[in-house]
Amino acid sequence: MKRFASVALSAAVGLGLVACSSDSDDLEPLTVLAVPTPHAEILRYVDEKNPEYELDVKVVPGGIDPNMSVANGSAAANFYQHPPYLLDWETQTGKKLVNIVGVHIEPMGMYSNSIDSIDQLKQGAKIATPNSPSDLARALILLEANGVIGLDQEIDPANVSKINLQSITDNPKDIEIVPVDDVIVIQSLSDDSIDGVISSSNFALQVGLNPSEDSVIAESPENNPYVNILAANEDAAKDPRIEKLAADLSSPETAEWIREKYSGSVIPVN
Repeated sequence: MKRFASVALSAAVGLGLVACSSDSDDLEPLTVLAVPTPHAEILRYVDEKNPEYELDVKVVPGGIDPNMSVANGSAAANFYQHPPYLLDWETQTGKKLVNIVGVHIEPMGMYSNSIDSIDQLKQGAKIATPNSPSDLARALILLEANGVIGLDQEIDPANVSKINLQSITDNPKDIEIVPVDDVIVIQSLSDDSIDGVISSSNFALQVGLNPSEDSVIAESPENNPYVNILAANEDAAKDPRIEKLAADLSSPETAEWIREKYSGSVIPVN
């Protein structure tokens, strides 16, 4: 039986790993934490296609740290982040997770209820962005790529988060950047004082936006370091089921399913 449920952190405790055996029927389901869209949907797809393992996908609500839950053994793995975000978390906590496989890119875009073109941004406009260091940097890089601001340094994919608000050297329209919690930044679209909102595709999809059609500007998938990954703790990384899950997530069949379902809003890396 497949299991998909929302979960609070306390409910995730105790759902750790079971040592591998030759009989998969003796194993507890493999617990993977994910955000609803598209990550849990992709996991649901591969779980239904593969009888060799059973996933227990926990849809994580806001306020829970899926990385800490994996690090402390409450879950085997998570699927919700890109490597720069994971690197920031590891630097802040001193803990380490294993990057198992890259699956897809969710191009970051800017959305607006008041403009259709980036050239229409007015003097002194306010733009809401994510506040996590890696995604704030990502938003600033997107604005620079579209001529809105200038930054004082080259982009280093291994250390994206060194780019911050202090990195802005040129701001001809005196744009005000308003960092907001990553999970709720897309909700700033309902704020009449905000002229644009920069968010990744997963949050845009959750509110009914089609990033490939509705964004004013969007990232290019070319040489994009923000590949969403399956991450696991060191014990889980040795579980053959994780290896099989990684192969299924990165398979041509899954890639084609992602292309068809999300119509360019989520881009498989394979």
